[in-house]
Order: sequence, then structure tokens, then C-alpha cells
Amino acid sequence: MVINNELARNILRAVFEEAEGMGLNPITAVVADAGGHPIALERADGANPGGVDIVRNKAYAAVMMRLGGTRMRELCEQTTWFLSSAQQVCGGRIFPVPGAIVIRDPDGVLIGGLGVTGDTPENDAAAGKAALERFGLVAEI
Repeated sequence: MVINNELARNILRAVFEEAEGMGLNPITAVVADAGGHPIALERADGANPGGVDIVRNKAYAAVMMRLGGTRMRELCEQTTWFLSSAQQVCGGRIFPVPGAIVIRDPDGVLIGGLGVTGDTPENDAAAGKAALERFGLVAEI
């Protein structure tokens, strides 16, 4: 399974619906392919202007590290060298906070990344996870 434009746009629509249903602040979200390349990106009216760069780095980090943002944050807190090493390997594009989501197909194969920002990191991750689950995808937050 791969993420094509249609699926990426449908995922974004679902993320925005989840965020609205949760009453979140205006969000920005991006879906990236298994190489970390953005496929579709959307920014809500009134969303943080820096959100575009944040979500691109969240999705990229999730794919490159094969870890969700929650786990990346834990590793940064537990291991002082993790972030500096990861930043060096990934050209400074690691954003180790929730809202960086690994997307796996039902068989567990990594097929992309989702970046969500605009509210608390935990709420960003929850909206993204709920959206991906609508499509039978596995979200590692």
C-alpha cells in the first residue's frame, strides 16, 4: 500500500474534521510519503504561520526515525545524545514532539508520516491518530 494524492487529501480532511470536533485551535497538517516527501498540506485560516515548517519537519522526522513524536520526546528526555545525533543525521529536521505520527498500513509496513500542529502536542496527535484510524491505518504517535 502507498499513500497517493487522493488518500493524502482524504486523511487531511479527516484530520481537520477531528480537530474541529475536538474544538482545537486552528491547525496545519501534512501527509508525507514513505520517503518523507510532502504529498498534501493544508493550513486552517488563523493557524500559526510557522506551522507549515513545523508539520513538514514532524512528518519527515516520523518517517526518517521510524518513531512517533511521543516516543522521540521520551528518548530525548532519557538520552542526552539522542536529539543531537538525530538532528545531525537528518539535517536538523527532527521535531521530537507529539503530532509527529508514523503511518503504517494494516500489515505494519511504514507508508508515510503525518504532521499536525496548532493545539497542544497531545491534542494534535490525538486528532491525527483518530483520522488515520478511519482508514484502517495504524498511527504511531
